[in-house]
Amino acid sequence: MLRCATWLAPGLPLELFAVVSSAVAESLGTEATLESFTEASGPDPDDDPFACADIDLGFVCTPSYRELAARTPPSVRLVGAAPVFADARNAGKPFYFSELLVRDEVAASSLTGLAHARIGFNDRRSMSGLVALRNRLAELGLDESFATLVHTGGHHQSLEMLTSGAIDAAAIDSNTLLLGALPPGTRVVETWGPFPVQPVVVRSSLADGDRAAISAALLSLHRDPATARSLRRFHVERFAAVSDTDYVPYDARDGC
Repeated sequence: MLRCATWLAPGLPLELFAVVSSAVAESLGTEATLESFTEASGPDPDDDPFACADIDLGFVCTPSYRELAARTPPSVRLVGAAPVFADARNAGKPFYFSELLVRDEVAASSLTGLAHARIGFNDRRSMSGLVALRNRLAELGLDESFATLVHTGGHHQSLEMLTSGAIDAAAIDSNTLLLGALPPGTRVVETWGPFPVQPVVVRSSLADGDRAAISAALLSLHRDPATARSLRRFHVERFAAVSDTDYVPYDARDGC
């Protein structure tokens, strides 16, 4: 039995991860279970299901992967394969972006025009939400007192609060918009990235052979016509090879 879990506070549909988990399990000659944790972009290190071997395979956001991989000993490691979404800006690579949205009546053409505004983010461990927003503020020489940052609990909740007027702007995962649509009455004023797409991880205690088999299964999913059709429903073209160097913190790589 392959025990899988997804976090990502939710921006991507559970059905996508169900398709991937089931297809991988089938290729391994087993079955899969899938748990969904919608309140965060990754597990709390103090309640880590990878460390206690309760979960074999997980879909998390990059900051959570970095946090869990930095533990002593690490509780997770990369599978070595990540999804490529059908966004022309990705150029066929496992990337994604953060989009800063505002309501049309908000008179701002960039983040600098949002002084004292209410800016929503999905989760504190989300790359496309709070981390990207904080990085952009720092790049502009601003701190969090510049605006009121509002924890919404999910990208879809951010969009709902934005359209209702409960917040003035929101940092949104580009794939959330790819799988849905830009809500009426809103517009994108800044795009941040590209960032490495959310990593697929396994518990560190998983045998090397099992990790390699999962990686090989993910990299070949698009070769099965039925699975490829299912992936395309979620705008996923295929899974591509990734390594630890793809997930080096941006402040260590390019000063972002």
